Amino acid sequence: MRSIFQNAASVSVLTFASRILGVFRDALIAMIFGTSAQSDAFFVAFRPFDLLRKMFSDGILSISFVPVFSRYLENKKKDQAIAMFLSALFLLSVGGVLVVVVGIIFAPVLVKIIAPGFVTGSYAHGLTIILLKIMLPYLVTILVIALCMGLLNSLGNFSVPAATPIVLNLVVILVAFFFSSYFDPPVLGLALGVTLGGIAQLALQIPFLIRHGMIDLSCFTWLHPGVVRIGKTMIPCMVGAASYQINIMVAGFFASQLSQGSVSFLYYADRLVQFPLALFAVSFSTVFLPSLSRRAALGKRDEVSAIFTKGAMLVFFVTIPAMAGMMALDVPIVRFLFKQGAFDAAAVRYTAECLFYLVLGLWAHTGTRLFVTLHFSLSSVRLPFVAGLISIVLNFCLSWLLMGIMGFKGLALSVSIASMAGFGVLFIYSAGTLSRKPLIVSACRALFLSVIMFFLVRWAAGLILTEESGKWVLGAGLLACILLGVVFFLLAGILTASPEIKMIKKILNKEQSQ
Repeated sequence: MRSIFQNAASVSVLTFASRILGVFRDALIAMIFGTSAQSDAFFVAFRPFDLLRKMFSDGILSISFVPVFSRYLENKKKDQAIAMFLSALFLLSVGGVLVVVVGIIFAPVLVKIIAPGFVTGSYAHGLTIILLKIMLPYLVTILVIALCMGLLNSLGNFSVPAATPIVLNLVVILVAFFFSSYFDPPVLGLALGVTLGGIAQLALQIPFLIRHGMIDLSCFTWLHPGVVRIGKTMIPCMVGAASYQINIMVAGFFASQLSQGSVSFLYYADRLVQFPLALFAVSFSTVFLPSLSRRAALGKRDEVSAIFTKGAMLVFFVTIPAMAGMMALDVPIVRFLFKQGAFDAAAVRYTAECLFYLVLGLWAHTGTRLFVTLHFSLSSVRLPFVAGLISIVLNFCLSWLLMGIMGFKGLALSVSIASMAGFGVLFIYSAGTLSRKPLIVSACRALFLSVIMFFLVRWAAGLILTEESGKWVLGAGLLACILLGVVFFLLAGILTASPEIKMIKKILNKEQSQ
C-alpha cells in the first residue's frame, strides 16, 4: 500500500510541475491574445486534440491497455506482452496517419461541426481551419505517446509518463514567446508549437522503451489477440473514462454560438479545474490501475477493495477542500494568473464566473475518474459506459437549456451537474464491489469542514485583497489565504480524529523509519 502512495506522490509532484507550466503557458497566451477572435479560433481548433490527449493519455487507451498487458506479465508471458504492444503501435500509427490525411482534406467540414457558431467565410472560421490543419499531425503523436505511457506505467515506470506533459508545455511556451511574432497572424506559431511539442514528448519516451526491451521486432505480429480485446472495449472506455472531457468539448460547441470570448472564458476556467483534477484524481488513478489490475488478475478482490477505499478517502480528503478554496478565491486566482496584456478586467470577471460553476463539480469529476479506474481494473466495462452515457446526454440537454438562461455560466454549470449524475450512478451501483460507508462518512466530514473553510477564506480574501492590489501584493495575499485554509482544515481534521490524517501520519512515519 505504501508503495502505491509513494508512486502517487511522485506522479503528483511531476504533474504539479506540469500544471504550473500549463498555467504559465495559458497566462502567456492570455497576455498575448486575450479573449480575442484569435484565441477563440485556437481554443476551438485545439479542443479536439486536447480532448483526445486527455482521453488516450489519462483515459481510454491506458484503461483498455494496462489490464490486458498486466495479465500477460503476471502470467509470465512477456513475449506476448511485447507482441501486443508492437501490434497496437503499428495499428495506431497507420490509423493515425490516415485520420490526419482525411482531416486535412475535410478540415472545413470538421470546423463546421466543432464550431457551429462560427459563420462560414468569417475570419474566425477561416483561421480555425488553418490552425486545425497545422495541429493535425499532433494526433499521431497523441496516440503513440498514450500507448507508450500505458506500457511504462504497467512496468512500474510512472515518472517518465508523468514528465512528458512538461515537455509539451515547455515547447509551446518557447515557441509562443520567441517565435509567434514571426507568423501572421501570431497564433499560427502557437499551433506549430503544439505539433512540435508532441514530437518532443514522443522522443522522450523512446529510450526508455528500448531499455525495457519493448522494441523487439522478432515478436511483431500484425494483429495480436490482446489488441482485438482492447479494440472491443475502446468505445465503452471512451464514454466511461472521458465523459468530463467530452462534456467540456460539447460546452465549447455551444459557447461558439455565444458572444466573442465565451469559448476562451470556458477554456481558461477548465484549465484551472484541470489543475487539482490531474494532481489528485489522475495521479492516483495512474498508479491505481496497474496495481489493482494485477491483484484482480490474481483473484485478490478483497485487496482491491481495501486499497481503493483508502486511496479514494485520501483523494476526497484533499479534493473537497481544494474545491471550496477555488470557489472562495475564484476572482483573485484568475486575476493573479491571467490579468495582463490583452486579458482585461471583464475577462477576469467572466472567467471567474465560469470557474465557480465548473469547480462546483470537482468532487464528482474526481470521483468519476477513480471509480471508472476501479471498474476497468476488474474488467467491468458496462457500468462506467452507462454512467458516462447518462452524463453526456444530460450535459447536452442542460447545455441547450441553461445556455439560454445563464449564457456561458450555464454551460459550466451543466458540466458540473452532468458529472454529479454520472458519479451518482457509479457510486450507487458499486455496492457489490466495495464498502461505501467509509467513503460517505469521509466525504461528509470533509464537506462539513470545507464549508466552514470556504466562509473563512472568503472573509479573509475580502479583507486582504482589493481591486487595486498589485501583482506581488495579490500573490502574497492569495498565498496567505490558501495557507489559512490549509491550516484550518488540517487542524480541524486532527481535532475531529480524521482517519485520513492518521493514514498520512502512518505513511510518513514508515518512510522516515526506512
